[in-house]
Amino acid sequence: MKKTLLFFGLLMLVLPIKAQDFQDYKNKKRQEMERYRDSINQNYDDYRRRANEEYARFMRERWETFQLQSGEPTPVLPEPPRPFEYNKDMPIPDLPNPIPYKPIPTPKPSPIQPVKRPDVPKPSPVPSTTEYEFTCYGTTCMVNLDKSMKFKLKDTSETAVSDAWLHLSSPQSDALLDDCLRLRSELTLGDWAYYCLLRDLSERFLGKATDEAMLMQVYLLAQSGYKVRIGNKNGHLVGFAPFDGIIYERCCINYQGERLYALGTNERGATYMFNKAFSKNERIMSLRMPCPPKFAYQATSNREFKSERYPELSVTFSTNKNLMDFYEGYPKCMWTNYCWAGLSEEVKAKLYPVLRKGIEGKSQIEAANRLINFVQTAFDYKTDQSQFGYERTLFADETFFYPYSDCEDRAVLFSILVHDLLGLDVVLLSYPEHMATAVHFTEELSGSYFTFEGKTYFICDPTYIGANVGMCAPRFINLSPEVYKL
Repeated sequence: MKKTLLFFGLLMLVLPIKAQDFQDYKNKKRQEMERYRDSINQNYDDYRRRANEEYARFMRERWETFQLQSGEPTPVLPEPPRPFEYNKDMPIPDLPNPIPYKPIPTPKPSPIQPVKRPDVPKPSPVPSTTEYEFTCYGTTCMVNLDKSMKFKLKDTSETAVSDAWLHLSSPQSDALLDDCLRLRSELTLGDWAYYCLLRDLSERFLGKATDEAMLMQVYLLAQSGYKVRIGNKNGHLVGFAPFDGIIYERCCINYQGERLYALGTNERGATYMFNKAFSKNERIMSLRMPCPPKFAYQATSNREFKSERYPELSVTFSTNKNLMDFYEGYPKCMWTNYCWAGLSEEVKAKLYPVLRKGIEGKSQIEAANRLINFVQTAFDYKTDQSQFGYERTLFADETFFYPYSDCEDRAVLFSILVHDLLGLDVVLLSYPEHMATAVHFTEELSGSYFTFEGKTYFICDPTYIGANVGMCAPRFINLSPEVYKL
């Protein structure tokens, strides 16, 4: 018994010492981690400083001369002035099989943060930063932006631009860049929306459409990891950037098989450009948005949308005016790009509960018939030429905002509804004078179909009013559409 008490007594004396040793060990390791973190941050900051100094040094050399050429015109899609009406007496023949197709590969998901800072608990401290407020499409944004970063170009010569680049690369810009990337993530901005954010910030800080604002935009894009160049046209600075697709009606420089589109001007003619990469891993901007930007909500007028055949599919709601303004200025591009963004969370919150309730317990075929009738009959039809006076594809949210929609607008919307609510594979179809969709059902269905990549897809035409899935409008029965994979 005495030996047991003696053992526990000695144990009680040793435990505090061991606990203290462990605490000292933890403190030592924490200090080592902090020193390592600080060294990583310092190395990163030193690397960026050296990279910007070298870039600015090359910028002083004479820039190359390029020719800014006219942009490719928007393809005009001849469309019927009226939608097609289903005639129940018309037979449903099969389409020619197989049908030629032009696949559009699925793009790799865009990383939300193009530039990755060191993987440490917090960035290195940045001296004398202050909060700066600006708005982007009605959305209030706050960034760390010191007044000392303001500058005025004495001219737009190579030397003046080089000096201004070095000025922008001061330590204060680290906090600004971090905040811009943070806003990109918080607002779920695609590449064009991120450019718009930097444009609005720069013009608020340095003046609308000024050379200083343009240089700041190019600087922040380059620091964010994008492939971007600075140019000089008629004494004014111009930004240039390549995209992963064609931007219609926007001037560009063709260089080694790549189009560098002008940012801030759309005039042809000779221009000088500093054609040097800022980093080895430059990222090309994408025209495909992973989702709609989360701009502040400003309600438009309420509108009612109702299926003629299934009146229970009826919903009344508004759209976001700020998002509509952003979409209105979006670059004109290939119509398939408009599917990728999907619907905004605000529209989904109003629309999807009604549609889900209407298709609950239904087979794939019956559910798809309900969805396609909703798209066919809840909207009034007009061609782009009649509504806008020019060719324009609508994002899905815009179809609920504008009074009219045409075939490609309905194809975009229906493809999103099928994907989100039914989880089925859907492709887009392009006829010489029409746009539609086709869906791969896992249930038995008879009708107009074709085989694509080993799967059977049935025609689903959101503009063939009153037609069920599997029905093809008579005028397109003998035509072979191009198939675009989503």
